[in-house]
Amino acid sequence: MDTHHLHINRSNKGEKLAATLVCIFILLSECVVADSPTDFENSGKKFLPTVSMAEGVMSFIGDVGNNRFNQPLMARSGFQIEIQKPATGNLAFSIFLLSGKVFGDEKTLLRNLNFESGIVSEGVMFRYDFINHKNSQQLLTPFISAGIEYISFHPKSDMKDANGNYYHYWKDGSIRSLDQNDTNASQAVIVHRDYVYETELRDANIDGLGKFEESALGFPVGAGVRLRLSGRCSMHFSSVCHFTNTDFIDAVTEKSIGYRQGNSSNDKFIYSSVSFRYDFSSPRETPGRSHPSKFKPLIDVSHVDFDALVKADADHDGVTDFNDDVALNPEHVNVDAHGRPLDSDDDGIPDYRDDEPASAKNALVDEHGVTITDSLIAEKFKRDSLSFLPAIIEYLKCIDKLSMMDSTFRTRENSSSSKREVIPPTFSKLDTDNNGVISPSEISSAIDDYLNGKSPYNTDEFFQLIDFFFKQH
Repeated sequence: MDTHHLHINRSNKGEKLAATLVCIFILLSECVVADSPTDFENSGKKFLPTVSMAEGVMSFIGDVGNNRFNQPLMARSGFQIEIQKPATGNLAFSIFLLSGKVFGDEKTLLRNLNFESGIVSEGVMFRYDFINHKNSQQLLTPFISAGIEYISFHPKSDMKDANGNYYHYWKDGSIRSLDQNDTNASQAVIVHRDYVYETELRDANIDGLGKFEESALGFPVGAGVRLRLSGRCSMHFSSVCHFTNTDFIDAVTEKSIGYRQGNSSNDKFIYSSVSFRYDFSSPRETPGRSHPSKFKPLIDVSHVDFDALVKADADHDGVTDFNDDVALNPEHVNVDAHGRPLDSDDDGIPDYRDDEPASAKNALVDEHGVTITDSLIAEKFKRDSLSFLPAIIEYLKCIDKLSMMDSTFRTRENSSSSKREVIPPTFSKLDTDNNGVISPSEISSAIDDYLNGKSPYNTDEFFQLIDFFFKQH
């Protein structure tokens, strides 16, 4: 009877505190709504708190279930209410109530343990913002937090099925109705866990530790980031590790018996959450009577002549800027209804800078609108080819030096002279040594004269000269 009342008292304690915080939240909301906008500034409402509600998950770190790497991903839900004193600078102070569950499940060849424990935590928290609270326009604000709390917990275990039969874990991995070493083990049937945590571990006293305390002090430490939604509204994304001074949240300690024995570290749990926060003390961002001086006045446009803006024509081409596709045409240019310069032959070059205003349809033109012909391409090729003449000169000079030094080269050159073509009369005067051959030194001189504008030959004749030189060699 006393034990039953003790459990009820512990449960009622958390429920009363939660009810108290909810009542405070409702009263604060009614106060803000009841006040008229005029009374807001004069009634000291800037000292109203910030209220937040958070939904998240609670992950247990203790003696049960930590043998698996992914155990922290197995979590139960939690809910937290927080009331914060208005921040001054970077530091804020708050009280909170956290309620949820943690659990652990471990099934190995050495031991099979499971538990689930309700958690109720109330305490105070200090938060430090890395960006000053006065910078209200900051979108993201990272922060750290730390505090102290009083934690109540109530561990239970799933040890029986729906019919009240204990689970017996066999070495083959199955769960059966009888122990593996029982004399009637051959009659055991396979059973399955129902995941109903019906056994209160404190009362079961499996390890002979007696009625251990189901409460403890804790020290929450965490970090997160604040996302600003408006002047009063924000969201917090945070993760807080609750360090406790108890090892009984899972009812397994270093003093437990046999395969149930745990380590000497105290239990802890992590609460990761997303919270919505409403700051009653901050001004609203929408213009209103409550804070008329905090908002910029609307721009006065009464003096603006909108008719003149609609009729404006910056380039004076007769097409208003509103309908003008080319806003800055040159003066005195004929344009179409959309302000685009006329292009009579539709070659992409407007008439005012088209040197050939009547190009053939689909003709390929240059930047001046002139049709590109084969002769133009050939002429350009010849002009571009002149850029290689200096390299040809250097090559010919090397050949000339080689012929002067190498007797074999000169002998081969003389022996083949009878086979060479006769110099055309047009180029015969270039043969200054009258040996019937235009030598490298002679063609180099001709190229120099051409580049210096002293050559008697036009472009076509000069290219014929180059071709003849290489043909005779």
